[in-house]
Amino acid sequence: MTTAYLSPPTLSTHGRPTVTDTVEEGLRSMLITGALAPGSRIDQVELARHFNVSIVPIREAMVRLASVGLIEIASRRGFFVAPVSADELVDLYTVREVLEEQAAKIAVDRLTDADVDELENIADAMGVAAKRKDLDRYLVLNREFHFTLYRASKRRHMMQVIERMWDLSARYSHLLVHAVPDRVSQALMEIRAIIAACRRRNRDDAGLMVRYKLHQTSVSLLERMHLPAEAARRKTGSSKPRARRGRRGSTTVS
Repeated sequence: MTTAYLSPPTLSTHGRPTVTDTVEEGLRSMLITGALAPGSRIDQVELARHFNVSIVPIREAMVRLASVGLIEIASRRGFFVAPVSADELVDLYTVREVLEEQAAKIAVDRLTDADVDELENIADAMGVAAKRKDLDRYLVLNREFHFTLYRASKRRHMMQVIERMWDLSARYSHLLVHAVPDRVSQALMEIRAIIAACRRRNRDDAGLMVRYKLHQTSVSLLERMHLPAEAARRKTGSSKPRARRGRRGSTTVS
């Protein structure tokens, strides 16, 4: 069960996963991959059988996941998988564009050559995963790439918000790469542009390319949700960013 493109589960005070931690990780993966359909009622007894545990850790795990918005609790009706919607998608990616652009710009000022080399290595591995059509592995590496960059910012509270936004966005990312695999090759080119900006230590180009990549992802997702391209762009609140040539041949977006 692939879950590495999610944030790691909360561990017990002893540093070892509890039964609830393990159930939470497995349940989160089921939510992200669509094994539990958006909007569906969650059968606690069936989940207890699936994980071979009692009802107690199932409920504890669902309460945790409800706190981050992946599950909804309906009074006297039980637990439900949070629905997906164009409005939520736009809300999530609008926040992500702002925060991740800033995180990237701050990070570029603090990157070492070794950090940029690591970004290159991850991008290479993403290319291999894409060629093999190992899309779950690609998602793992995509998250690793972005957080390798953002961690260099050393902004703890910003990182906590970004991590939560990524967890909530994971259902949409999983939908996109499996439903629109052509988006992967385009995203890889955008990642190479981000790395090139990092090599130049050009914070503005790096930040704008991160924002461009997120914007293109959100538009592709909205189109997948059967919203025409122009309407999708209007819904995101901005026109499509366009790449332009900067000084010394650098690529920026506008």
